[in-house]
Amino acid sequence: MKFEFKAFTQEGEFKRGIISASSKEEALKILQDQGYLVTYLAEARSRILEIFIRKPSLNDVYLFSRQLAYLIKAQTPLDEAIKSLSETSQNAYLRDVLIQVYNDLISGVPFSKALERFPEVFNDYYVGMIKIGESVGTLDETLEYLAKHLENQIKFKNKAVQALIYPSIVLAMFIVVMLVLFTYVIPQITKIFVENNIPLPAITLFFQKISDFLINFGFFFAIILVFFFYYLYKYFQTREGRYMFFNFVNFLPILGPLFKNIYTAQFLESLYYLIRGGVPLVQALDIIKNSIAHPAYENALGFMIEEVKKGRPLSGAMEDFPDIFPRIVIEGMKTAEKTGQLTEITFTIFSFYNETIETQFASLGEALQPILILILGGGLGFLEASLLIPLLNLTKYIQNF
Repeated sequence: MKFEFKAFTQEGEFKRGIISASSKEEALKILQDQGYLVTYLAEARSRILEIFIRKPSLNDVYLFSRQLAYLIKAQTPLDEAIKSLSETSQNAYLRDVLIQVYNDLISGVPFSKALERFPEVFNDYYVGMIKIGESVGTLDETLEYLAKHLENQIKFKNKAVQALIYPSIVLAMFIVVMLVLFTYVIPQITKIFVENNIPLPAITLFFQKISDFLINFGFFFAIILVFFFYYLYKYFQTREGRYMFFNFVNFLPILGPLFKNIYTAQFLESLYYLIRGGVPLVQALDIIKNSIAHPAYENALGFMIEEVKKGRPLSGAMEDFPDIFPRIVIEGMKTAEKTGQLTEITFTIFSFYNETIETQFASLGEALQPILILILGGGLGFLEASLLIPLLNLTKYIQNF
């Protein structure tokens, strides 16, 4: 939640702004901890313009992490670095967040605590890594790790978009062609038959019913579809919805293996950076569990954490989830535990999966093309049959007449 406030500093300077907090009491405590004498505090009124304010993307957070790492390496104080980045940020939402983070820092709040108040921008993994960097005094290196992690995520996202551009264009063109045929062509053809009392074939009658429905109720149907997909989008953001979505994707022949490899790579990358940063294994697994955003992995990691606490090897706990962790990963972890080279072997396996995913993304478009051809060809074939058959019947009718 966001709260508007008006306050005076200890020097008597008047301040006003917006602060994020889970409750009004927490917002007041944060302001008082910063040394403010609060004179007004209320929940921020919704503004129409806020609808158009873009929340920070992965790229925005990546640039912030990279730039902050450079500034800290250059011996710039953390609060001054945050203030400088807030003034140069191109994203209004992120700029507002950084201003609040700066206010927290100058009042003595730890950097990780300040970031923790903005989970929509900095997830659990990000905050967890910052806590580690603060505790061991390697914040600049930690930010570089995070920047690299975000860069990998951006690469995966861009490759997915590139692979789906061609299929999306083809599908969009198919929908446009179908709409034109249903709203203009089919009504004109059926009109000729109706006016001359010529019976229509069954397939043409079927498509005529669809055409009449789209012409009469198409607008309402479009509104229903918009609400349906909006509800579906919101549902898939819940834990239950994500669980159903990933279960469905796992059965798909192309996307199933790709998604499995993506989350395996994400697990290995996170484990590598955390272990390399000196995080104990149990704490590393807990951070990954809270940030991986896949219900099956969350459940598996929760079980693995308890097993590792009992003294069971990580590879042994992973063996209980063969559908999630491939055999090569489990065997690699066994080798790492025997040799004591967990960091090196984890990175080696992650690099292998990274290359595999790049290859899968490169061939994704080509793999989807035959499926699209079958679907689009079948749909257009039935539609053409519904147009050609009545035209042939009309020709025979005219000849007989």
